[in-house]
Amino acid sequence: MSKLITDYFKLESFQSSSLSLFEGDFRLNAEYYTHDNNFSLSKHLTTKKLSAIATVVGFGPFKRYYIDNIKYGVPLISSSEMMELNPSCEGIISTELTRDFKKYLVKLNTILVSCSGTIGKITLVDSRLNNKAVSQHALRIIPHNKTYIGLVYSFLNSDYGQSIITGKKSGAVIDEIYEGDLNIIDIPIISDAAIKKLNKLILDAYSKRDTANEYLEKAQNLVLKNNNLPKFSKAELETIDPNCEVEIKKTNLSEFTKDFRLDAHFYNPLAEIAVSNIHSFSKRYESLFDIADCSFKGSRSTRNYVDSENGVPFLSGKNIIQIRPDFKYISTTETNNLSDMIVKKNQILISRSGTLGRTVFVWNNYENFAASEHLIRVVPNSELVDEGYLYAFLSSDYGYHQLLRYKHGSVIDEITEDQISQSVIPIPSDKQQKQIGDLVRQAYDLRAEAIRLEDQAQTLLTQALTKE
Repeated sequence: MSKLITDYFKLESFQSSSLSLFEGDFRLNAEYYTHDNNFSLSKHLTTKKLSAIATVVGFGPFKRYYIDNIKYGVPLISSSEMMELNPSCEGIISTELTRDFKKYLVKLNTILVSCSGTIGKITLVDSRLNNKAVSQHALRIIPHNKTYIGLVYSFLNSDYGQSIITGKKSGAVIDEIYEGDLNIIDIPIISDAAIKKLNKLILDAYSKRDTANEYLEKAQNLVLKNNNLPKFSKAELETIDPNCEVEIKKTNLSEFTKDFRLDAHFYNPLAEIAVSNIHSFSKRYESLFDIADCSFKGSRSTRNYVDSENGVPFLSGKNIIQIRPDFKYISTTETNNLSDMIVKKNQILISRSGTLGRTVFVWNNYENFAASEHLIRVVPNSELVDEGYLYAFLSSDYGYHQLLRYKHGSVIDEITEDQISQSVIPIPSDKQQKQIGDLVRQAYDLRAEAIRLEDQAQTLLTQALTKE
């Protein structure tokens, strides 16, 4: 008896209406039709094309002229960076040399959708992105009526909306979606009351994130003020090339007697200025080693990824700076030394591999998650230092440049727990530490509340979409 292909392979299959084939783009990739099968929406819903309620804007690659001085340019944000709590940027583009640079700037309440490589990541332009340039790898959705912001944002972020967006991707090597793919998406028009509620929830969520960022900025400013530390910048550094065409900085020959390092970044003058200022202006300071335990946990081993019911969330270095981490789950039964990987409240996580020095405070976010071996755990001694204060310092320029000076590696940059333990930490009064630490804790409470509001919006939308 002849065998069927299903005897050799487990095939995932589903049924879809033939009408969807002839009404669409005559696509033959199965993923395009999965949303018809996986979700059951109310038959009473009316819909409008996205193009009827919003303008979708996209454009192709453009010539970029990168510069160093922010006074003559604007930050350019990539589609991955736009998903970060405090976006880094891939560079500063010249406003003088970049043709029509204003069209790349984004405005408040515009919805951004990643459209190349990783498809369908959604964010809303708030104060962290307003008037910054965003690359061509993000489509802009500008609702005609601001009351539709919450509906469009929540729907495109829902499982149903995500299945539609990812189903429209095309490309032989790099996945892409285009303005036309978003324009034809059917947006369900739910009740006016539900639309109004969705809008309030989403705008409140982003408002809380804005406030959280303000609290963290205030905390870092207080770190400087309470330790008598001046702000510093690259402009202060002595350079062999005054025109800054080549980055060549001066350092003292006596520095070579420390670790006998020949890599130039070890002698980063910014790190030297940070340490020198702390020694000169702070009333008291300690090494990180004396006030906290810096430990490396986990090991490089096979990761058994499972569904959420059979695992625990697994944090990577990228996840800790995302607005809503897209983490995976690792098995609770098939992971060696899982208990060593679990992080606890009041710990500080620092990325030690690849992109270095990313820092997060574990407070109402990642408690009892498993963390990658690429994250160093800093466990502050609460009797010696306020945990929130220590996070505020380590995430400041004074902390970051000290962490970065120790990077090493021929291909992938690394830092170790022993190296960062040498960082110098200024210690203000207990009262000042608590003031700063409380601002940090309030900021993280607001970030947690923002996620709760978005989750509430998804629950409301699901109820409206499936209501009979």
